[in-house]
Amino acid sequence: MSCCCLLSGLGAISALMIVIKLLAFIKVNYLTSCNMKKRYGKAGDWAVVTGASEGIGHAMSLDLARRGFNVCVIARTQSKLDAVVEELKAIGVEGKSISFDFSTATPGDYTKLFQQLDAIQIAVLVNNVGVNYDYTNYFDEVDLETDLKILKVNTEATVRMTKYVVPKMKEKRAGAILMLGSFSARTPTAMLATYAGTKAFNLSFGEGLHYELKQFGIDVLAVSPNMVVSRMTQGKSTRKPRESFLMVNAERMAHQTLDKLGSVPSTAGHRNHVVIECLTSLIPVDFRSNKILQMHKSVKRRAEKKRDM
Repeated sequence: MSCCCLLSGLGAISALMIVIKLLAFIKVNYLTSCNMKKRYGKAGDWAVVTGASEGIGHAMSLDLARRGFNVCVIARTQSKLDAVVEELKAIGVEGKSISFDFSTATPGDYTKLFQQLDAIQIAVLVNNVGVNYDYTNYFDEVDLETDLKILKVNTEATVRMTKYVVPKMKEKRAGAILMLGSFSARTPTAMLATYAGTKAFNLSFGEGLHYELKQFGIDVLAVSPNMVVSRMTQGKSTRKPRESFLMVNAERMAHQTLDKLGSVPSTAGHRNHVVIECLTSLIPVDFRSNKILQMHKSVKRRAEKKRDM
C-alpha cells in the first residue's frame, strides 16, 4: 500500500512539474514583453548592432529602431550599411554606420572603433557578428586560417565589444547585452565543430554574465537560434530560403527575442525554435548527433559536386 502511495505521489509531482514548465513556456514565449526604452533608457538612447547589414542583425536593428532607439550599425560593407541607415531614418530615428572588418581587426583598430562609439550613449549591445564555413566539412579538411577566422570573428569580437560597454552600463546601472549563439551549440554538431564551439562559448559567456551583471541593472541574454532566413542560411545559393516552422522569419525572431530581455538568461529566440530545442533535448544524444552527421555529409557532397561542375 505504501509503495502505491509513493508511486502516486511521484506521479503527481511529475505531473505538477510538467504543468509548471508548460505555464512558464507560455508566459515567457507568448505573454512576456519588454519596454526597452523604459527599462534601459537611463543608460542612453543608442543601440549598437554588430553584423547588422543582413539577417538577424539587420532585423534586430530595425526592431530596436521601432522601439525608439537610435541605432549604430557595424559591419564590413559600407554600401550595405548605408542602406540600413536609410531604413532606420525612415522609421524616425537616427542611424550611424561604422565600416569595420572583425576578421582582420587589430587592437589598434578596436581602439579607433571605440573612440567613435565614445560619441554615443549605449543602452543596448547586440553581439551578432559571425561567420561560418562555406559548407559543412571535416575538421581536418578545413584550412587552419578559416578556423582561426571563425574564432576571431565569433568570439574575440563578442568579448571585446562586451568589455567596452559593461563599465559604462555599470556606471549607469542599466543596459542590455545580447550574445548570439546557435542551436549547433546545444547539441554535438559534427562537421561544423569549430563554428559550434564558438557559439557554445557565446552562450556560456552570456549565461554567466547574466547572473554576474543583473545586480548592476544590466540584462544579458544568450540566444541560440535555429534556422533563420538570412544570407548565412542561404549560403552561396541565389535562392532565398522558404520560411517554415524550422526556417523562421528574421523579423519575428528578432522581436520575440528582444521581448525576453530581463525574463530569462537564455532562449532560442523565436517560439518555434524554443519548441524544437525542447523536443530535441528529449532525443538520445547519440541518435540526434549521428543524424546531424549524416545530414552534413550529404550537404558536403552536394556542395562539392556543385563546386566542381
